[in-house]
Amino acid sequence: MKSYLPRTTVQHPILQSLVGIAASVLLISGCASGAKLAQNPNNSVYLEEVSDWSFEASHPAVIDQQTITKIVKGLYANDSITGSSRMSAGGSKPMRIFSDEDVEFLSPLLTQGLAKAKPEQLVGFHISSSAGSGSEPTTGSLYVLKESIYLTLRKGTEPIGFMPESAARTEPAPAYASNGEPGAMTMIIDYHAMAKAPMPALLPMAKATSVLPTAQPRAQAVSDSTVQEAGDAELTAQRLSEIKTVRDALTKKETEISMLRKEAEWMKRQLRDRDEEMQALRLTKVSGKPAAKKKPAQAARTR
Repeated sequence: MKSYLPRTTVQHPILQSLVGIAASVLLISGCASGAKLAQNPNNSVYLEEVSDWSFEASHPAVIDQQTITKIVKGLYANDSITGSSRMSAGGSKPMRIFSDEDVEFLSPLLTQGLAKAKPEQLVGFHISSSAGSGSEPTTGSLYVLKESIYLTLRKGTEPIGFMPESAARTEPAPAYASNGEPGAMTMIIDYHAMAKAPMPALLPMAKATSVLPTAQPRAQAVSDSTVQEAGDAELTAQRLSEIKTVRDALTKKETEISMLRKEAEWMKRQLRDRDEEMQALRLTKVSGKPAAKKKPAQAARTR
């Protein structure tokens, strides 16, 4: 008895072509899953697919940019640890890991990335050091799981804490978050608590520089802090001015709407009064119309 089943060996030219097309599609889809959200010569933010089947994030996640800004600004390290050498620079005080420029670049893109990410993806980032600072680039990842943001720094300055401390805890980073970097720690941050918390206190920027006399870095830190405070005060004044402008515009709009309502009521009354007058005039014409006079009977002429 003959078999009418088609041949399914991959040696057939048509099947080989189909296999090649399928492989290309898989390759393209894999590249798309790791597409960059933004990139410039020094920094980039991108979506990264996790191959670990146990990983499933709570994505897409909509978190406001202000909360992400607080989280990025809340990471800090000690100035006694410098760059990849981890050499003591004398003293130990908290220093911000990301500069204001880094925060301005990261915050909107991380917000966008979390909103676009799929459950099997996380958001990766790469921040290069400023020219001449001597510090190595900072790379990391973050994702949302239930009510927390899991943030891991793979390379660069190692965070030692978070502001405020009550909103975060640390644990060893899983391999898919640390990209295999040994000793990496994941910071688990309650983003609902961060949404209600004030902006973290101003701290100097943590930079990896050569060991200098004690007076010079201290003076530089004071100068940086003063400049930053002045910039924040200017930004606050600008925001207050914008709020006042919006408030004045709303008040003006409300006044205009109130006037329009009064004009509309006045027009309604005028139309209603006119209708009443017209009806009264019609009734007057009907009731005052004289009755038709009868012609007097003509006397019959007699002969």
